[in-house]
Amino acid sequence: MKTIRITKIRNRITIYFSIIILALVLVITSSISFIFSQEIVKQYNNVTKEKIIVVSKMLNENLDSIRHDSYMIQNDKNVYEFMTKINSNKYDKAINDIEFSNALSQYCRWSNYIISIIPLTIDKKIVDPLYSRYPYNKLIYENKELDNFIESGYSNKFSLPNTFPLNYTNPDYEKKTTITYFSRYLDKKNYTPIGYLMLNIKKKNLFKNIDTYCEGVFDSTFIVDRNGNLIYKVGAIPYNNALLEKVNNDKIKINNKTYIEFNSVIESYPDWRIIGLISLESLTKNLNIIRNLVYFIGIFSIIIVIFISHRTSRKITDPIYDITKAMNMFERGHWPHKLESKTEDELKYLVNSFNRMVTSIKNLIEQIYREEEENKKLEVESMKTQLDLLQSQINPHFIHNTLNTINYLAMKNNQVEIREMIQSFNMLLRQSISTNKKLITIKEELKCVENYLNIQKYRYGDIVKLIYTIPKELETCLIPKLILQPLIENSLYHGIVPKSFSGTIRVDILPQKDFINIRVIDDGIGISKHKVNHEGSNGISLTNVSERLRLYFGSEYKLNIYSKSGIGTCIEFNIPYIY
Repeated sequence: MKTIRITKIRNRITIYFSIIILALVLVITSSISFIFSQEIVKQYNNVTKEKIIVVSKMLNENLDSIRHDSYMIQNDKNVYEFMTKINSNKYDKAINDIEFSNALSQYCRWSNYIISIIPLTIDKKIVDPLYSRYPYNKLIYENKELDNFIESGYSNKFSLPNTFPLNYTNPDYEKKTTITYFSRYLDKKNYTPIGYLMLNIKKKNLFKNIDTYCEGVFDSTFIVDRNGNLIYKVGAIPYNNALLEKVNNDKIKINNKTYIEFNSVIESYPDWRIIGLISLESLTKNLNIIRNLVYFIGIFSIIIVIFISHRTSRKITDPIYDITKAMNMFERGHWPHKLESKTEDELKYLVNSFNRMVTSIKNLIEQIYREEEENKKLEVESMKTQLDLLQSQINPHFIHNTLNTINYLAMKNNQVEIREMIQSFNMLLRQSISTNKKLITIKEELKCVENYLNIQKYRYGDIVKLIYTIPKELETCLIPKLILQPLIENSLYHGIVPKSFSGTIRVDILPQKDFINIRVIDDGIGISKHKVNHEGSNGISLTNVSERLRLYFGSEYKLNIYSKSGIGTCIEFNIPYIY
């Protein structure tokens, strides 16, 4: 798979900064959101458990009050005498029934919970004359929970909610308004049962003080027995033990909706326990709002960073792009317009230096043209002077400072490719602007060729492969400097590039008896006579190169060009041995 390369510095700076900030923002926001959510859930769980415990304690107090009332009734002297006489058949029903009922009625008036007290003999006969009548006697005698209590041997027990003193067929939860407290009445001498007491309690009175407390904390609250039968509920969530789906230790599902379950056994009556349900959706709703707010801040920060990094990168790269466009225009043979600097830093110095360089080159070329007009009679000497001027037209001080500035920006932005291109360009220019020697070794000239192709690689990629053949002993032979580079440039621009796919340039340097034979061969599209005389990007045509050879070594040394369309081009010349 081909890797996509981002060639523009501006885009790379924007993308790199954005990726770094994006990663930091994601890590920070995710960490904050996770830690904050965990802490809120933890605190919420702690508060809710405390609420359950408080509700449980409230119920403990209510149930203990009922037990206390039952204890007071059982220890009432008059009631005890009545129950003892009834059990020993010494009870005068006509005289004592009303007195007995009145004594029990006093406890109903004093108690906050009890609405009626029904005494029964050991053989389950109703003592109270009111409740021994129909339909009350039927509700009591057919009470299966009373039978279960008597058979169980328990000293006391709370019943499930019932409809007493009313009788309904298949009553719903709302109609079951009464809870009965069963207790055994014992003989104080031998602790044998002498009867039973049924204390009927209004369900809403027993649980009234927990409604408001639970509504502020739980979506619904249930009080159930060991078998999961519903005793009391607060809230609108329907309760059906058969439809409950246990998800895990602290979560259940009701009607496909998940709830977090908090429960606690009522200490004073372990047969009952309290269950508080909180919708998982409502619990996480606020957490999601906080989390979304954190992510929104993170995304907004990323947008701001992208905008700022893009603006910053443009301030850095726009002057470089302007210089690049101007260089391309200059390469095509047109004078670029004067560039304007919009910053007060090293880039301003770079732009001003480029402007001065273009002005100097333009003035220099104009001066050369004037001198050519004035010295037509001295054509050979004028051409030599022109060559010298062309090689020295770039101010070394300017080139040094300009390259240092670009190199500094490349190091600052970690641009390895730009640094490599600058180094190659620097080495190539060092040879072209040196005026102390006109001849260099073949090895040095080949190094200039390599530097030139290394620069072109960043424009065209790996479109050309360079192969050269040279015996070791010829590497130190001298050759006019920059004599091969125009030939390589010609093969690249007019032979390889138009192919639209990669090609090969081969340089063969072969020893002959009296001279060295040099050939530059490419497998490009071939060149026409017009292109042979056309100037390359550096302003040096093949005709110019041939004229340089004639000036240095004589009229017998010149270029020979062989080209065939679709196959390639061979450029050949000879130079004498010079050590």
